[in-house]
Amino acid sequence: MEASGYRIDGAGTAVDLVNAVTTGSGVSDTGLAGLLGTHRYLVPELSAADAGRLRAWAHRLRPAFGGTEVIALLNGLLAEVSLRPHISDHGLGPHLHYGEPGADLVDRVRANTAFGLALAVCEHGAERLGRCRAVGCDRVYADVQRGPRRRYCSRACQNRSSVAAFRARRVS
Repeated sequence: MEASGYRIDGAGTAVDLVNAVTTGSGVSDTGLAGLLGTHRYLVPELSAADAGRLRAWAHRLRPAFGGTEVIALLNGLLAEVSLRPHISDHGLGPHLHYGEPGADLVDRVRANTAFGLALAVCEHGAERLGRCRAVGCDRVYADVQRGPRRRYCSRACQNRSSVAAFRARRVS
């Protein structure tokens, strides 16, 4: 959860969106709607056009993870989205919205993910947005926890890499 008090984790949404869209065989429109639902977005219906816009946005976000010029990239994305922070209460208690009042789903996702990644970079550093170092994995992560830096998208990838390194040492 972001320190802003907003109930949608913008960095976490960005990670899941990028991983769902840009890795493997991608995600269906229904899967994309479900992903947003798990991140507390109200998704009454996701049209094919909106799903396409979200997929395009995911591809634009991906270079922020482990790329160079992350700050310039995020500043460019922030300049593109309509940011108009305001307090909202639609049955969930008072919380911040970053997009314009009445913004459509895609515009809300774009504002929240761009702002969430910007917060992650400002609070934890650009090097905490990364790509998994496990062989054969191309997933991304946002390391917003205290402690040592992550190098893997999940414990499963970390464990597989550790076992492979252990086996390689035993063979030599």
